[in-house]
Amino acid sequence: MKGWIRIILVVFVLVGGVAFFGYWSIDQFNLAFDNFSTPYLASTHSAYQSFKRPDAGLASTSPETLGDVATSTEMSGGIATSTKPELTSTSTVSALSFTFPKSNTQAYIGCTYPVAWESSLKVGSMEAALVDAGTRTAVGPNTSGLAKENIIKEDSQKLSWKVGSVWSGSYYIKISKINGADAEIRSKVFVINKMPENIGASEQRDTCKESGGLL
Repeated sequence: MKGWIRIILVVFVLVGGVAFFGYWSIDQFNLAFDNFSTPYLASTHSAYQSFKRPDAGLASTSPETLGDVATSTEMSGGIATSTKPELTSTSTVSALSFTFPKSNTQAYIGCTYPVAWESSLKVGSMEAALVDAGTRTAVGPNTSGLAKENIIKEDSQKLSWKVGSVWSGSYYIKISKINGADAEIRSKVFVINKMPENIGASEQRDTCKESGGLL
């Protein structure tokens, strides 16, 4: 009986030793694999980075931000040459500036105003919209009274705008196209007020005239 007990104990010891050795071997293998993989993957990633195409370096632009006209330069035989900008949003910014409305303009609903500007180019057509200065959302032409597409007479260089039934508040006029070319131009922020209540036609006419418009 004692002999069987000794045999069983020896078997358990052998099995335990084999199991321990197996776990220890697997752990050593994993450790060696990790040590090998880390520098290999790092070198591979570094090599991949060296072959990546560099960023184009394009600057992001905001549709509500106006800047100066910029001309691009190119290198030709070591000499920098300037290229003339096309008629885009950046090239038309300096070519047109609003003279009405201005930042201190107080417009009134129902009055007709001459939206005017100074420009170094002849404006034949213009896409415009009235924009809420707070939410920066465009007001539809039926509500604002400002047509989206406007044909400008050559001898006037302005458009006539009868202020529609909008909410009182701060607004600006945004130009999205000039002569068919895309543009991003806006007027100064101005205020639209309701016509004072309980006043006669002559007083309404005077209110429009004092604010730069007509009834």
